[in-house]
Amino acid sequence: MGSGTPDCEGARFGVDAMLGRLARVLRLLGFDTLYFRDEDDLSILARCLADRRILLTADRSLHLLAKGWRLRTILVPSERIDPWEFARLTVEDLGLEGCVRPFTRCPKCNGEMEMVHRDELVGFVHPYVWHRNEYFAVCKECGQIYWEGTHVERIREKLSGNRSK
Repeated sequence: MGSGTPDCEGARFGVDAMLGRLARVLRLLGFDTLYFRDEDDLSILARCLADRRILLTADRSLHLLAKGWRLRTILVPSERIDPWEFARLTVEDLGLEGCVRPFTRCPKCNGEMEMVHRDELVGFVHPYVWHRNEYFAVCKECGQIYWEGTHVERIREKLSGNRSK
């Protein structure tokens, strides 16, 4: 990273069960983010270590345990945080601004998205939506279908750092 370019390959996260909204935001930003909903601490640490993931946790004991494993970890404040603001600060602190690739990961399962022409999705989305959109994003893992609705502009505002609701 000494050259000034971010290490986007190393920009992978593991997020513990208390931070589901943060995991979703990181995925919307395009970061490979595993969400550990039901795993025990040792399984979380082993997976993050094996995958070279940065662990984000609000659990102080897990954070300290991760340090003992020499795992890169960020302790998220336990008070209610704005996941968009915390994700923005994390990306800035880690120098990963150049790695942001919005809407390239499924916010539901973390799978990679691909653009698909509507002709491939006849009967899979409501006809009104199908007629209003030429292309759809489809998750390669879970098959979830996404399109540009009115919510996308609000998400883009959040991605750009504007605070309007």
